[in-house]
Amino acid sequence: MKSMVKYFNKTRQIKGGNKVKKFSLVMALAMAIMLTIGVSAALAAPGDYQPGTQTTSDKYTTTLDSTMGNSDSTSYGLRNGLSNANQTGTGEEVNDGSTAGDVIKNVTGQRTHGEYQNDTNSCASCHQTHTASGKNLLFKNGTYNTCTACHDGTLGFYNVFQGSNAGTFGGNPDKAVGNASVHMATGVMTVAAAPGGNRTSTDSNTWGKEFNCASCHSPHGSYSDRLLHYNPNGVGNTAPTDATGNPTGGKKIVNATIAYDSATGKYTAVDASGNTVAGPFLYGYTYGKPKLYWSQIRVKDATGVFTHKYSASESWNDVLKVNYRGGYFTDPDGVLAGKTAADIQMDVAPATVVKMNAAQIGTTPNNVAITSVTSYKSGVSGFCAACHTDYNSTSAQSESGTFSKAFRHKIVQGLKTGMIGEEKLVNGVATPNQTMVCLSCHYAHGTDKSTMLDARDTAVTAPDVNASSALKRYTNMAVCWKCHTDSKAEQLKNNDSLWNQKDAGTAPIN
Repeated sequence: MKSMVKYFNKTRQIKGGNKVKKFSLVMALAMAIMLTIGVSAALAAPGDYQPGTQTTSDKYTTTLDSTMGNSDSTSYGLRNGLSNANQTGTGEEVNDGSTAGDVIKNVTGQRTHGEYQNDTNSCASCHQTHTASGKNLLFKNGTYNTCTACHDGTLGFYNVFQGSNAGTFGGNPDKAVGNASVHMATGVMTVAAAPGGNRTSTDSNTWGKEFNCASCHSPHGSYSDRLLHYNPNGVGNTAPTDATGNPTGGKKIVNATIAYDSATGKYTAVDASGNTVAGPFLYGYTYGKPKLYWSQIRVKDATGVFTHKYSASESWNDVLKVNYRGGYFTDPDGVLAGKTAADIQMDVAPATVVKMNAAQIGTTPNNVAITSVTSYKSGVSGFCAACHTDYNSTSAQSESGTFSKAFRHKIVQGLKTGMIGEEKLVNGVATPNQTMVCLSCHYAHGTDKSTMLDARDTAVTAPDVNASSALKRYTNMAVCWKCHTDSKAEQLKNNDSLWNQKDAGTAPIN
């Protein structure tokens, strides 16, 4: 560069006129371009990034096991070599298990996921403002990598690779060894891959999204236990049928009527059966003015037409006081003066709520309780049906398919001893594990022979003989035999393999 400048200056001294001016302009531009290229090259090579990988999600092709959270396990390396104010993200100090503080950046006693306080530092445990390795400013490349950086057992949090009532992502998938089956939450497939779901949809907001940890869990807080998502697969803000009348699996209540309680000043939504629609409602809206909310209030205008517009720039939701968690709204400013409940209607997008019974089993390094689920209270089957739409059947005698047609096992019967399920009132007392749910027969995360049982609740030694264990809690068709030892469909003959006694006279007839 110095020699070029010398030559440029020498040329200016020798030659004159417009030719010199033209030449000097060309050389100046050439130098500027070269400088720009040099700066660009420096900025485009942070650490070991590969071209095009800065915003991609992980697409795993390797076996899931307990080591996946301990290293960046895609072909790109993923460590960008950049430090930041919280001193996380270079990759070297993360996940060696020696110092939990390397990753846990919360203020002591505050949670990582939700319930953020005014002095929160929790954001820094997952996001980096200027030095992120993945899209959405995640400190790892991809949702799965980010979640398993902490949830792999090295830092004292829930270990998703360890067996629990959710199952495990661990296990050997070799059919002859472990026969593992897992919810492939690495982003390698879309939500549309769910059995019983809409296989043909490419809707980028629902079925077309990649399936990862955040498809089932809400990392920023939830109404449900275990941070289960309040709107899985967008079912809460999706109408039950599409424009042509085809079922969608959605739960949104369209054009709900409104009831008014003069004693409390609360307006509540009422469904088609006359029942109050309980909160929480989903809070969300499309951009623009006035906003269109997922849970949208509409009021009759002067022409008798229901409209969401309060003015050219505001929705009725903006000027009324809506309590989305409580499931009602009020009119503190009197903007509904002269209107009756019959002049108001509302689309209600209900949040999904799953409640569980749990026992504390430990404490995180920043002093937050770790609990283990012992049974379910409510909502879990509806949660599963957000993606496995066909499978939420309440009758074994009717077709229940939404996007396909098939008979499905009912999920309304009682449970045998030792099975997990939802509670119900027994003699006025909420008794756990009385009613069947999807997770009575299946794990949520995954399984292999180390977690599965036989019909006597004894651990198995051999893998399931089927090609996939299908997330079953009980090996092979012991998942049926656990309940159907007293089958009502047909008497069982010549059987003493489960119970310790048999009736006389049931030996084979020679």
